[in-house]
Amino acid sequence: MDTGTPSGPAKTGTPTGTKSSGGAAGTATPRCHTGDLKLTLGRRGGSTDTKFQPLYLTNVADRACTLHGYPGVSVVAGDDGHQVGDAFDRATFNPKVTVTLAPGDVAYAILATHDVGMFPAGKCKPVSVRGYRVYPPDETKSIFVAGATKACSAKGVNVGNVAAILIHPVD
Repeated sequence: MDTGTPSGPAKTGTPTGTKSSGGAAGTATPRCHTGDLKLTLGRRGGSTDTKFQPLYLTNVADRACTLHGYPGVSVVAGDDGHQVGDAFDRATFNPKVTVTLAPGDVAYAILATHDVGMFPAGKCKPVSVRGYRVYPPDETKSIFVAGATKACSAKGVNVGNVAAILIHPVD
């Protein structure tokens, strides 16, 4: 069974034991801002009812930066990109670590969702969605990531989970 283990870019970030403060230049590696990152989805895998998908975060800046914690994730639909259902919950199965990304390095978070067919249609109210709105950790500007699928539009039904950001393993 494929559990969504990332398979993709081989460059890796470096985990560190302490959270960067993003302080004065030269004293600490600053955190990654939305404009420093390119986001892509990896291959979905998992069981019939639960799907896991890596969300890759690539540092496209010309300097190193850090990520710590969870991205904010929700599914969106329509030309206006309106949110469908609830934002993803945080999955706490792995600890939060600070990941330092050199230019071109990749980190990832795992998205977990359930097939809309697991829920009564009247309760779920399934709709087609265009993809995901993702807020990198500690950022207020989002990035749209295309990933057409179906999602429950009813609040509190089939809420996805997102794991804390990790380094990408060497392939």
